[in-house]
Amino acid sequence: MATIRSETGYTMLEVLISAALGTIVLAGAFDVYVSSTKNLLSQANTVQMQADTKAAMDYMVREVRLAYTGNTTLTAAIGANNDQITFYRAEESGYATGGTTTTLTDTTKSWTAQKFASTSAGSYFLWIKTGPGNGQASPAQIQSNTSTTLTLASALSMAPTSASLYFIVREKTFARLADGTLQYLLTGGKYHLLAQNVTQLQFHQNNPCDATTVCISLTARSAVPDPVTGLDRRTGRAPSTHSLTSIARPRN
Repeated sequence: MATIRSETGYTMLEVLISAALGTIVLAGAFDVYVSSTKNLLSQANTVQMQADTKAAMDYMVREVRLAYTGNTTLTAAIGANNDQITFYRAEESGYATGGTTTTLTDTTKSWTAQKFASTSAGSYFLWIKTGPGNGQASPAQIQSNTSTTLTLASALSMAPTSASLYFIVREKTFARLADGTLQYLLTGGKYHLLAQNVTQLQFHQNNPCDATTVCISLTARSAVPDPVTGLDRRTGRAPSTHSLTSIARPRN
């Protein structure tokens, strides 16, 4: 007659050892996961910061290239703190066909009514570069317009004629604000965000630039570091930085 052997299970010691080994393996896997996640987040933050910095630089260069330099110079427009630049950006130009000291008419145009009227978004101004009406100490603000005529808020030195070359401009400022953001302002409007975590923004006309060009330097970082550890709070790593320099030559 066959006998049934007793079946024995794991001892308590074997269970505890297995549990300990499993915990170690899981902890290691979790550490790898956390480290990989931080690496990916850090890389994503760096890539985004670099893309934002390049886009901001490209925008500034494009706008400065359209700066109107008629009766002023960019040297006088550059802020003393090298942290901002203010200039008139040319929007449209042409030759007048007539007008008065407070109006300019160009019958070759077909403007949308009130296109250049001052609003909460900003103001438009008129420069007369050559011909009757030029020599302005500052541009005349445009109050309203029809399809062919601009009405000014202040009077010109004399009525424009067909010899008067004019520019319609907007005053624009690029600045790094106290919160580390790079923003631009249209006079009469409000600031618009271009980039965050900017550590340096400089404009100058020294070597290799001159009176006809503007050198722009921009540096940004991927995050604001913890004031105690100096590390990015999200990744636990040192924030990465990215610097760009460009030269812009106004066309007008």
